[in-house]
Amino acid sequence: MPDRQAYFIFGIVALALLMASIDATIVAVSLPTLLVDLRTNLAWVSWTMTGYQFSQSIAMPMAGKLSDEWGRKRLFIIAAAVFTASSIAAGLAPNVYWLIVFRVIQGLGGGAFLPSATGIISDAFGVRRTTAIGLFGSIFPIGGILGPNIGGFIIDHFSWRWIFFVNVPIGLALILLGLLVLPKGNIAAVSRRIDAVGAGLFSGAILSVLYALTSWANRPEGIEAMTLVFFAVGAALFVVLVWHERRTEQPMIDLALVRARPFLAVNVFNLVLGAVIFGFFSFIPYYATVAYGMTAGQSGLVLTPRSLAMMITSAVSSFLIIRLRYRLPMVIGLVIMAASLFLLGQGYHSESMLGFNLGDLALLATLVMLGGIGMGIANPAANNAALDLLPDKIAAVAGLRGMFRSVGGVLGTAALALALSRASDKAQGLETIFIVLGVLLLLLIPVVFLIPDKTR
Repeated sequence: MPDRQAYFIFGIVALALLMASIDATIVAVSLPTLLVDLRTNLAWVSWTMTGYQFSQSIAMPMAGKLSDEWGRKRLFIIAAAVFTASSIAAGLAPNVYWLIVFRVIQGLGGGAFLPSATGIISDAFGVRRTTAIGLFGSIFPIGGILGPNIGGFIIDHFSWRWIFFVNVPIGLALILLGLLVLPKGNIAAVSRRIDAVGAGLFSGAILSVLYALTSWANRPEGIEAMTLVFFAVGAALFVVLVWHERRTEQPMIDLALVRARPFLAVNVFNLVLGAVIFGFFSFIPYYATVAYGMTAGQSGLVLTPRSLAMMITSAVSSFLIIRLRYRLPMVIGLVIMAASLFLLGQGYHSESMLGFNLGDLALLATLVMLGGIGMGIANPAANNAALDLLPDKIAAVAGLRGMFRSVGGVLGTAALALALSRASDKAQGLETIFIVLGVLLLLLIPVVFLIPDKTR
């Protein structure tokens, strides 16, 4: 494919990933407002994030398969249409329960973007795909810059409903550009049957565990019998899921890509990293409000340096992957992210750093930015390490990788909401949580050395 056309295609799929990234971060700054306007509690309002992540985790492995079998273009356009329509519905939601439903549908569209985009870019760039896919890590921070700042401005001056309506013009542009520009690509000559039973078992298992965590968080005085029942149901459904996936001809989750040693290490890495990163950054705007009394606009500014740092370091790291390989950037990134969490856990206020007197806004932004630097270093290597294990099934591998990271984010965010419900002082509770998350990242370092260190 000519370079000009390949770069134009990259721009289209990058816009889709940017829209999904904006929507994830734009909701984070609205948590305090949603608590008041929808008259709900933190456990339920956190579902506006975990519900989105949950449906993404279901959509990603299925979208990876459909991308190979139905065609990248068709799936991409369907995903854009679903995302746009559900954004309109979320903006019109009358209560938190309907908002959660529409966010779940929105996540289905958002979850289909990454596998289809990965397949489209792999087809367009061929042997140069490593750098192009690595640059995906620079797109999400751009959304991380735009999302919190646009969201903070909207929350401070308009209704929270407009944080969803901003997706509509982008979604319509994606549908039009996708129809006109994206190539049809090759369609695999295999059956297109979807593993509906597997998807149902997977959904039921995750929902049971999430509901159990939410129910527990809503009753801080103690765990009820029904909560234990939902935990047990979730565990049982996971067991049945594994049994079913081993026997079906076209499973939703290819267990060979899950249990084999290199894939197992990659999947464990993505699961834990997703739990820490999604949980951590989801609650930073809330922490800025309860610990420092910041407005929605200020809490959005706190995330901006993090996204800028992540964007720059992701771009640099992407071009150095062949030279540095995978393990070194992943370990360095984990250590830097852990340092950011440990410093945030100290609860510093208006401190002097390196001879400069920093106000609360600048101090918090600096500490969060450190985490963004670590993410920018680790993400391109982590993304490509999985793809190089089986390059002929790139979309399916990308779907599984994204699924494990999303499942980690869902469970991590719900677990953080549960832990926070036990804290009488929310600011101190979050600081303790930050330290625990930092320890988890350091414990992840040995897993990195189980991942092959050779780049293609």
